[in-house]
Amino acid sequence: MEFKDRIKITALTIASLAALSSVIFLITSSSSFKHYRRRRRKQQQKQSSSCYLQSHQKPQLSFKRVLLDNSFSQFKHLNLHAPNSSNLHPYEAEIKNLIENPESFEDLYSDHQKMSDFFSYVWIETEAQLKDLAHTLSKHKVFAVDTEQHSLRSFLGFTALIQISTRNEDYLVDTIALHDAMGVLAPVFADPTICKVFHGADNDVLWLQRDFHIYVVNLFDTAKACEVLSKPQKSLAYLLETYCGVATKQIATA
Repeated sequence: MEFKDRIKITALTIASLAALSSVIFLITSSSSFKHYRRRRRKQQQKQSSSCYLQSHQKPQLSFKRVLLDNSFSQFKHLNLHAPNSSNLHPYEAEIKNLIENPESFEDLYSDHQKMSDFFSYVWIETEAQLKDLAHTLSKHKVFAVDTEQHSLRSFLGFTALIQISTRNEDYLVDTIALHDAMGVLAPVFADPTICKVFHGADNDVLWLQRDFHIYVVNLFDTAKACEVLSKPQKSLAYLLETYCGVATKQIATA
């Protein structure tokens, strides 16, 4: 066999192998792609069936009494005494009176609670329970408050939980379930004879007022107290450990 013929046969063999490998590659690629698409489709179906955004309705759609304004317009106060008056704070007189005649905090001091008391609470989720809570709080001279905001799938968000503590009990108020009935607590929060203790109350006051027209009259902010007293820290963890001997890290891991 001549040298030229060998070259032709070799070239044809290489071309045939290249063509065969291309076909095999296309077949395997097509099979792999189909398998990938099937697997991807199954993953998407699984995610869509379990994803919170798909399987749960927005809780705010069930609210019947929505005070939150999702625009940048000026906040309109709840005018209790003079509906036709200008946009004034409805409890301006009470707040000014407290500033001019501050109450003494000496009688508000109580002994530290035991650690076991921190792990029990009362869950408030019905209007009847909320009315009972308002009645209970009205008998106290002081109670502590903290709020939590929910902002998932909401532009400005809304208050989702209020935590209230007295000397005797801790309460968790489900403000999603009770959104339309939260006005029940308004008189207690506006009572100038009852001190409401917050830590960093800037957002708490804003959310309570915006979402429920709950106004806070007679407020003590422990974070602001740290600033006034020039404390090295103003975190709640620092105050608890320094003055109450309670380490929040130990509570979290207990």
